[in-house]
Amino acid sequence: MLHKIGIIGDVHAQHRYLETALHYLVEQNVDTIVCTGDLVDGEGDVNACIRLLQAFNVHTVRGNHDRWILQHKVRHLPNAHLLEQLDPESAEYLASLPNQVHLNTNAGPLMLCHGVGDHDLQKIWPGTDALPAKRSKDLDHIIAQGKYTLMINGHVHYRTLIHFHALTLLNAGTLRGDHHPGFALLDLVQNCVHGYELEPAVHPVKTLSLAPPNNKHVFRDTQHFDDTWEPVTLYA
Repeated sequence: MLHKIGIIGDVHAQHRYLETALHYLVEQNVDTIVCTGDLVDGEGDVNACIRLLQAFNVHTVRGNHDRWILQHKVRHLPNAHLLEQLDPESAEYLASLPNQVHLNTNAGPLMLCHGVGDHDLQKIWPGTDALPAKRSKDLDHIIAQGKYTLMINGHVHYRTLIHFHALTLLNAGTLRGDHHPGFALLDLVQNCVHGYELEPAVHPVKTLSLAPPNNKHVFRDTQHFDDTWEPVTLYA
């Protein structure tokens, strides 16, 4: 049973931030570390990122950017990598990444994925004045099954908590420098999650309880989203 889990969001080749976050989490005596993928397409060193993830035994899933580079697709993006820029070992590592990882925690079963389950492009957002709701029948099906109490995903790049009656969804955010670079630590003994930012150095910014808030923003499923959500964020 896992009690303390380090959480790394979409990496996007930020090897320096990744190394800093990994060392910090190890110093906090975490039981394991997870990563939501998207290792490629950024300004840093992808090969160094992959070596770090392997050295720290990080549970990592494949993101849509990792899939795209293997398929030679969408390489017109800014700072996009080409497969020939990767070491053979790095390319093999990317090809071996699963879409999902399942872990047993002190709070129940956890699913790690990039989007929702096997669908790496799905975004979940309850809806705000600035951004309409992003719903998912796939997530609704996962919730209805009742198999998982926790899900950690990425893709959206905002470290947020979304509370459903039967599941808590934690978006891991990103290490990308233009988008609140940071990471998180899930403490299932204290029933909370700690958010950290990386600029100018590692510093805690917020701690949130995993307990559902006693208000209307605890949802049955994504069809229950009503575009009035006040984002529950893990950044300043």
